[in-house]
Amino acid sequence: MTTATARSARFPLWVGALLPLVLVGILTALLLGLDPIGDLRPTPPVESVAFERVTLERDSIELKIRNDGPDPVTIAQVLVNEAYWDYEIDDRELGRLERTSLRLAYPWEEGLPVVIGLVTETGVVIDHEIEAAALTPQADVSTVGVYALLGVYIGVIPVAVGLLWFPALARAARKWVLFFLAFTVGLLAFLLVDTVAEGLELATDAAAFDGLGLFAIGSIGAVLGLVALESFMERRRAASTGLRVAYLIAMGIGLHNLGEGLAVGSAIAAGELALGTFLVLGFALHNTTEGLAIVAPLGGEQERPSLWHFAGLGAVAGAPTILGAWLGGFAFSPSWGAVFFGVAAGAIAQVIWVIGRNMRTDKEPLSGLVAAGFMFGLVIMYLTGLFVAA
Repeated sequence: MTTATARSARFPLWVGALLPLVLVGILTALLLGLDPIGDLRPTPPVESVAFERVTLERDSIELKIRNDGPDPVTIAQVLVNEAYWDYEIDDRELGRLERTSLRLAYPWEEGLPVVIGLVTETGVVIDHEIEAAALTPQADVSTVGVYALLGVYIGVIPVAVGLLWFPALARAARKWVLFFLAFTVGLLAFLLVDTVAEGLELATDAAAFDGLGLFAIGSIGAVLGLVALESFMERRRAASTGLRVAYLIAMGIGLHNLGEGLAVGSAIAAGELALGTFLVLGFALHNTTEGLAIVAPLGGEQERPSLWHFAGLGAVAGAPTILGAWLGGFAFSPSWGAVFFGVAAGAIAQVIWVIGRNMRTDKEPLSGLVAAGFMFGLVIMYLTGLFVAA
């Protein structure tokens, strides 16, 4: 036994593994405790407060706020429509990332804007505007049912309608099956761009929790999860190739529809009823084409899948919209939104790769019809997306 080996044998393995972590922890504690660079900053503190949730009840407003800036914030006064107003607060001194509740007994009027300003101890005013005041839906049986019905209308029914294209696809020539597979890729590519844009916007709102990092974790996790799932299905030979791809497409679309449910639920909870109505109508039309995308890989199958598979595909793609509506209406936060949209983006990107891989391995060369199908998918999603933008 060499001298180095003899020395290492005196200490357990776990001691050697933990020692660097302990030293890093000590150095971090010293840096935070001593704050050697704190006296070098002549500028005033950077104060920032995030309004995570606003609840309007009859003649009262409750705010859930969080300090998402680098420095402590002390709430000194509250302005409502440029007038100082009495308030109750659980904790007026907020350290970094600390959260508290603030309540106002204010006789707001339905449909009129309300501007709330938090005045900090240093005189900084942090504003939050409620564009049109409206009662916040309560988490009772009736409201839960309404959100569930909206999810069914937005996601489940349109996807189920799109699945009805399967009989026509089953009788189509091979070149048209490839056309609709390319159409699916174009549709998913549009959804990917839309999902990334929404996710990055939410990541900006969740800057205190490194929203971009949360988005990236969700994306990479979704890709790895779908790769593992596809490998598992191939080993078990649980379904044919076309059916496996169809389920993967349904999962990617379902995760995207979860985000659509979040958008509708949070809009209605914030009192933006007109926006919520436009979103419901736009998403319902938008999602009809998603059913066609799901059944496109089944067009070349020798055996028709059972009705149970079609029910499963519709549930996987449409049901997450219901969960999204519940989360958006009752428990939405930008941090979780960044994670969910990251998961959706990663899943959609992985599904695009799977479809493209299967198309490239086809014995028939890809024709101009495939390029036309891809562009057709992009254009259709763009046109139906205009209803959401309205």
